[in-house]
Amino acid sequence: MKKIKTVFIGGGFLNQQYPWLIPIIDKYCKNKKINQIIFETLPSKDILENKYYNKIFKSYKILKLEEALPFFLKIKLVRFFLVVPIAFFYSFFIKRQKILENTNWTKSQFRHAVWDTAANISKHPKEIINPGFKIKFYSSIKNFETKLVAKYLIEKNLSAVFLNHCVYFYRTLLSEFRKEKKIKTYIQANYTVFRQNEFRDNNENILSKSNLIKLKKVISNKNIDNYWKKRINGNAVYSLANDASNLKKISKLKVPNNVLMLHIFKDSPYSIIDKNRIFKDYVDWLKFTLNVISKSDEVWGIKFHPSAHRWGENSHKIFDEFISEMFQSKIPKNFFLINKEFSNYKIFKKSKRIVTFWGTCHLESAAFGLKPIIIRDVQLSAFDKSSVIKPKNLNEYKSKLLTKNLNEFKLTKTQMNNARFLIFIREKVLNFINDIDQHWIMRGDSQKHINKNFLKTIKNIKKYENFLKQNATLLTSNFSHTLSKKYIKYFLN
Repeated sequence: MKKIKTVFIGGGFLNQQYPWLIPIIDKYCKNKKINQIIFETLPSKDILENKYYNKIFKSYKILKLEEALPFFLKIKLVRFFLVVPIAFFYSFFIKRQKILENTNWTKSQFRHAVWDTAANISKHPKEIINPGFKIKFYSSIKNFETKLVAKYLIEKNLSAVFLNHCVYFYRTLLSEFRKEKKIKTYIQANYTVFRQNEFRDNNENILSKSNLIKLKKVISNKNIDNYWKKRINGNAVYSLANDASNLKKISKLKVPNNVLMLHIFKDSPYSIIDKNRIFKDYVDWLKFTLNVISKSDEVWGIKFHPSAHRWGENSHKIFDEFISEMFQSKIPKNFFLINKEFSNYKIFKKSKRIVTFWGTCHLESAAFGLKPIIIRDVQLSAFDKSSVIKPKNLNEYKSKLLTKNLNEFKLTKTQMNNARFLIFIREKVLNFINDIDQHWIMRGDSQKHINKNFLKTIKNIKKYENFLKQNATLLTSNFSHTLSKKYIKYFLN
């Protein structure tokens, strides 16, 4: 009898992602002799009944998640009630101050996942800042249920797992799978598929230094400079960068020397769990930071994330809640709220100190010659720690916020070029969105925009098939990331 080897596809993949994902997984399965696919959510009829995809599926035994579970777990309501007692107890335990408690890696991931899910599902600004028992209870149920499902999936002789997210309650899936050495775990993020490590988080934007050195030999400075010029003119591959740069309003106001770059509050800070960070999450960070800078004798610009609206978030209301809670609704006189007064690029050109938790802006800041203050490990810190300031404790962080010596935030020309190189890697090498003629999709985007992407991919899949399967071969050769069409040839054996 033929041995069954299984791949699981889950973690919140959307139907519009399946058209380009399936050819990758098909080739991966062929290379690894995998003959069973379990879907968390089955593709739509548009895919299942399409001749191209139908032919692929005939090579495998296809199961829905519920079909792969034991009889007593097939009903979602049953799974729900099985975990309610332990979730109820855990809801009393999980608190923000416990996020960074020194426990084993798996327990740490689960704790992060529960808190992350609670913040994500919260709707009211007060709940996002301080999730109540009800929110934490629901989050705990979701994560314990996910943990239970993962346990039985592992028994299906899983060889590989492809997840769309490694955050929220999907972090629990990831943490359970990565305990099993035989299971290869892969994450999709920003049109990059990458392998997760067993006990240390990897990221869609972080390649090993050896591979970066290899790429540096084949990417000319001219290529990097040309892309940088396009990018600062609003023609980046990464659409969120365009959101940040394409602000047409001309302001006569002066850009403040100090700028705090905010994040989308409900968008997870935990794609990398950095156990050495000094703050638990965005809320913990922002409260401390606002308290410190409110006592500064300098003006501080507070920049809202330019794509928050596309994500479906009103960051202003959430920020107002911080002001209400911390300053009795009276915004400190030295705070200058920046919405659309300046583009990010104008800020990086004119300001003297940039502070952020993580995110693309750390690279952009460095590319303009400003050493950013960061909280979590990022692409630049993995490449060159001297190009960022990552405080080791609260006193050091406070000192960097208040120092008058702004010269310590200046970078050399070499460091600026390194940042621009990493931006190029992030958007032109580790990203194949243009190679499959896609457009960025975000939570708040219209269904019309989403459907257009979906139908275009199905129609042209034969055009992209070979390239997608090359990337599958790259992953099966144990390379950590998929690559764009122009650069994959340098890493295929």
